[in-house]
Amino acid sequence: MTEMLIDGRVESAIPADDRGLLYGDALFETVAFRSGEAPLWRWHWQRLIHGCERIGLVPPAESLVHDECLQLAGRSRCVIRLTLTRGSGGQAYVPPEPPHCRRIVHRREWPEVIADQQRDGVSVITSSIRLATGSALAGLKHCNRLEQVLAARERKRLGVDEALMYDADQRLVEAIAANVIAVGADEVLTPKTTRAGVSGVGLSWLQSQPDIEIKVADLDSADLARATELVVVNSIAGIRPVVKIDSRPMAIGPRCREWQRLWMERLKL
Repeated sequence: MTEMLIDGRVESAIPADDRGLLYGDALFETVAFRSGEAPLWRWHWQRLIHGCERIGLVPPAESLVHDECLQLAGRSRCVIRLTLTRGSGGQAYVPPEPPHCRRIVHRREWPEVIADQQRDGVSVITSSIRLATGSALAGLKHCNRLEQVLAARERKRLGVDEALMYDADQRLVEAIAANVIAVGADEVLTPKTTRAGVSGVGLSWLQSQPDIEIKVADLDSADLARATELVVVNSIAGIRPVVKIDSRPMAIGPRCREWQRLWMERLKL
């Protein structure tokens, strides 16, 4: 089966002068496909278009990109990563005008561990890596992800599933590859991503549901200590309960199970 398309052609390598490789001058989306459908496609495309506007890329036609993703996904359950780079050219940091964007569509197998983590929960640590704040890229799914790479090395070394990432002011931002939701006695909160982090597709879908209210706020470790439930959510792994933070055990609560039920009923993922 074909695993990668570059600008619609079956290829497996990009030019060495691609600006995504040289400077991280690119955006990406990881999209869950099942039975020829991507239930969260609308949210992924909206975020990609917003990112293109922010960094000055001209996006390709949505129908073209969707067809290329579907060409690789077929009827299987899989993950499609779509990367849009500024292509080649320019003078060092100065980009070419107009840019000729390069599309990279890559198929990955569905992670089998997801079902176990959704059922049994995940363990997380507080990462020692602090996210830079005040970036012009805050909220975007851009290809400058070295902070997350370092945090992923740390969590793997410590033998846990995820890590919570704070900024230099000790505000919770996100997990390595997911947004965080804290369920309290009176309200449900998620950290702001206007200073750092990624505006997640899975979280955006949850917030769009009429029967779910999730407030955006500044959160710190004290807020997590008061939480009765903690979940991490992204568009691929869905909603996973946190059962341990550092050395503190947590219970899987009813709010998490209800959200998981809605996710399965409405998205079939």
